[in-house]
Amino acid sequence: MKKHLLLALLSLSLIPLPKDIIIGIDHIPVVVNNLDSATNFYKKLGFSIKPGRFHQNGIRNQHIKFPDGTEIELITASQPMDPLTTEYYNSLKEGEGPVYFGLFATNPAALNKQIDTNILHPLFFGSRNHSPTDKPEHFAHSNTAYSLRSIWLATDHIPTYLQLFKKLGIKVKQKKMFSGIIAQTAVLKEGEVILLPASLQVIPHHQVIGATVQVKDLKKLKTILQQSGIKGSESTNSLLLSPALTHGIYLEFKQ
Repeated sequence: MKKHLLLALLSLSLIPLPKDIIIGIDHIPVVVNNLDSATNFYKKLGFSIKPGRFHQNGIRNQHIKFPDGTEIELITASQPMDPLTTEYYNSLKEGEGPVYFGLFATNPAALNKQIDTNILHPLFFGSRNHSPTDKPEHFAHSNTAYSLRSIWLATDHIPTYLQLFKKLGIKVKQKKMFSGIIAQTAVLKEGEVILLPASLQVIPHHQVIGATVQVKDLKKLKTILQQSGIKGSESTNSLLLSPALTHGIYLEFKQ
């Protein structure tokens, strides 16, 4: 692991990466054991769901989409058919929750050529999925959610990520999280990546532990949760749901 970290730092130091190539968050896939059950739960949270499409490798999925192109994807794989389904399948054997996290880039192909995301796994770069099949009702979330604004990463590779963000000209600041934890936070034009110690992993070696969804009206969200009998931890302008409720992810709603 230390050797891989050193190689990553050395390779990043030699790469002349363009500035302003990473804009914000792309999406996160959250693997779940029972897709129907998980979908029903997220509907109770006030999300509208866009049905997934058929995948030849057996993947089943559902989409929680936002107008800016960010997304939470609920996904499951019943058997290992290829490298992707094998990772989902093996991850599910350890527990539900996020597997990857995507950053929205102006030129993801160029970044993928220059950055070894095998070392920075579970990072990937995307261009946000604005589909011609998206309909207004897919974005009409009754909880007033409108964007996926942050990813929470609990990792041993904080120095590597900091080096990457530095090369990309992304500012990093300190941010106070739950329980008084101070996190290194990469501030993007549209969102942020919060770097936390690996000791906070919900499941060992599963690095993506949480996400923040922006809402227009936190009171409306609280009313929906109360009607559904769902309790979260409240603060002045946010509400946090635990991984035990949400199929493996800290889910923060923030106004």
